[in-house]
Amino acid sequence: MNSVGAAFFDSAVFRYVLVALCAIAAAAIGVAVSFVASKRFGRIERRLAGYEPLGNGGAARPMSQHDVFDLSSESKVVTNAVDKTRDIAERAGVLTKVELFLEQANVPMRPAELLFYGPVGALLVAAFAFLLFEPLSALLIVLGVVLVPLAVLGRKRASRLKKFEKQLPDSLNLLAGSMRAGFSFMQGLEAIANEAAEPARRELQRVFTEARLGRNVEDALEDCAVRMDSVDMGWVVMALRIQREVGGNLAELLDTVANTMTQRERLRSELKSLTAEGRFSGVVLTIMPFFFLLMFQVLEPDYVPKLFTETIGIIALIGAGVGIIVGWFWLRKIVDIEV
Repeated sequence: MNSVGAAFFDSAVFRYVLVALCAIAAAAIGVAVSFVASKRFGRIERRLAGYEPLGNGGAARPMSQHDVFDLSSESKVVTNAVDKTRDIAERAGVLTKVELFLEQANVPMRPAELLFYGPVGALLVAAFAFLLFEPLSALLIVLGVVLVPLAVLGRKRASRLKKFEKQLPDSLNLLAGSMRAGFSFMQGLEAIANEAAEPARRELQRVFTEARLGRNVEDALEDCAVRMDSVDMGWVVMALRIQREVGGNLAELLDTVANTMTQRERLRSELKSLTAEGRFSGVVLTIMPFFFLLMFQVLEPDYVPKLFTETIGIIALIGAGVGIIVGWFWLRKIVDIEV
């Protein structure tokens, strides 16, 4: 019996059974995610679910229990797990940073959900990969699955922040022109909030909404500068605070600030073109070792495992990793010029 059990556990059938169980677990988690992410019956909707308009008269009638779907029981376990993850991340000081990162990338997801579903998905992918592939190939697949989404989010965040920086001078010029035309500061802010393109439109509309709800407009703009990691917007807030204290022509001040930003952006573009070769060399030299490792794994499968089993191979891998990290930061330091 023991020999039969051992043969079963060593067979390919056992692998397929494990893969099937992982697939079922992944499907269950997907269903739970759909329940949690569903916005049809949120907290406010459930409170208002007892009434609905009837006909043209606008009358309301109580809804029966058959009209209301309660999904709390299905998602209770997942919700508790997400809440527990949020508490742990908040105590560790990670929750605020992840929330700011998601806001900057404009990803409609709660930070606790990302911190919970991300590791769960990575574990599922790792289970599939190590069951179906060799250890090294599985490790590369898991690293790709973990690093690629982070790289995409980072790319999206950087692109959005950079686009906001480029739109800011034009927005300030439009605000200054509106004030010269007779609009107040708040009216001009509303105008550029409605006319600007994304992402400036979204951020400025948020600032205008907060100001209309009674918040100090400088504080709202300062929070916008923090959200968008914008030094230029911080300068705008500083100029507004100084102008409120000492007075002066606000439209002319905004034009001066916008012109300074335009000149700095032009200088940044020139520096970027001059340092393009160094940045490209850094990317190529960083990718090349992993490319050659993958190529040797495909062409000579017996050669690569020795790097992880032999002493000299382990030393070579550690040296290569240290060299890659040092070289990457060194090249970044050379081509990163503050303006």
